[in-house]
Amino acid sequence: MSQERQLKIRVSVVRFRPRPPSFFLGRSQDSSKSFYIKGLASKRRLKRHHRISQNPVLARTPDCFSTAVDFGYAMGQLNELQIKAAAPRDREYLLADGEGLYLRVRPTGKAWVYRYKRHGKEAKLSIGHYPAVTLAAARKKARAEAEKRADGVDPREARRVEVERDRVARLNTFELTARAWHAQAWKDREWSAGYAGKVMRHLELHIFPWIGALAMEAILPTEVVRCLHRIKERGNLETAQRVREAVQHVFQYAVDVGRLEPAKNFMNSRTGGLPPPRTRHYAAITDPQKLGQLLRDMRAYNGNVVTRAALQLSPLLFQRPGQLRLAHWEDVDLDHALWRCPPEKMKLREWKKRDVRTPAHLVPLPTQAVEILRDLYPLTGPTGPIFRSMAKRSEKTRYMSDNTINSALRTLGYDTKEQITGHGFRATARTLIRELLGWDREVIERHLAHGSDEELGSAYDRATFLNQRRKMIQLWADLLDDLAAVKALATPACTEFAKARAGEMSAV
Repeated sequence: MSQERQLKIRVSVVRFRPRPPSFFLGRSQDSSKSFYIKGLASKRRLKRHHRISQNPVLARTPDCFSTAVDFGYAMGQLNELQIKAAAPRDREYLLADGEGLYLRVRPTGKAWVYRYKRHGKEAKLSIGHYPAVTLAAARKKARAEAEKRADGVDPREARRVEVERDRVARLNTFELTARAWHAQAWKDREWSAGYAGKVMRHLELHIFPWIGALAMEAILPTEVVRCLHRIKERGNLETAQRVREAVQHVFQYAVDVGRLEPAKNFMNSRTGGLPPPRTRHYAAITDPQKLGQLLRDMRAYNGNVVTRAALQLSPLLFQRPGQLRLAHWEDVDLDHALWRCPPEKMKLREWKKRDVRTPAHLVPLPTQAVEILRDLYPLTGPTGPIFRSMAKRSEKTRYMSDNTINSALRTLGYDTKEQITGHGFRATARTLIRELLGWDREVIERHLAHGSDEELGSAYDRATFLNQRRKMIQLWADLLDDLAAVKALATPACTEFAKARAGEMSAV
């Protein structure tokens, strides 16, 4: 072959060399675009720098996050030696690991950053500081962010939502929610100040120290159960039941105001498996002989004069101890032997106490009670509390303690849990007046400030039986004198009432 022919063939081989092949990388999520990389040099770069099998972004990156596919380098560009050798400079700089993961080196330290494009603009997301977040952990977090992008979620927006949820969770702790519920319930249910304080004290003592700082949705049922059992094991079963009721209301309040999902409200009336309540009434003496001994001991009491007067009036009037200790001289008419108890000092709902139509409770006074009050008048009268505190540093407007009468009974040697309490005198009078004097039940109940138990009784039955109660209370006081004097049960008081009762029946 001639030299000229050989030259033409060589030129044609060079001129007509086939184009380098194209390498398919993947398709977009909607299959509208295909991604290729061309050329042998590009293939060598891929083999040398890329790990194509572990890249979820290449084939599924939506257009809303990037106007062009950023292939970058696959992860694996950095190693621990390079990271440790990266020295800080005057200005920060970035070291790429691939797939948007970078190590940001600053004079103050090193941190991981995930970079991506959103609407054609670069966005950065902090992943954590090195070495607290290792290289492997940073790559795992970067892949998780890439997965979010592939699913159509903006990592920065997802981070903002997560931070906001954490902030709301910190604000929605059990203690803050419980205090919000307490304030609302106090207003809506019109609790008394004493009852509202009792509810809050129960939560502060038995619940807040253990779960008060936890977010509502983070509280586990076992944590609440342990709090309830802790109360029960101390022997306070009734307190445990009250605390459970309060916690149940707090969880329901959290659901109502949107602080807790309804499905996460696990509280109910059976939480904790507490046994049913064991109802025990106030201790009271209903035996006439034992009551006579108690009266003699009370009359021999040599303690404070005010305490002695309150102690002697308790069985005579058998009103509530709190009602008695809050009595004022302005409420008592000694000339007409009548004690007028304002609604705000009675055991009533708060709205009833403030209702102008709620009548005062009238208590007729026997001659024995009037005599005791006249003896006390020079000491604590003419205005203010009748039974005020006699402590040296106490103000004249301060009442005696609500535990004063029970403390005096304990001083006399009586067990206020098993024998008699200040409130137990009501049961004593209710029982013996009915048994020994035979008075009608409704008259006794009105004197105890109990409402009618009939249907619509409180709406229509507004009888006070004041005249009947005057006779009843005087006969009761005479009976107590006879019992204190160790007289037989066939007392003049009983005989007088029987005769009066017989006269009324004959007149009818």
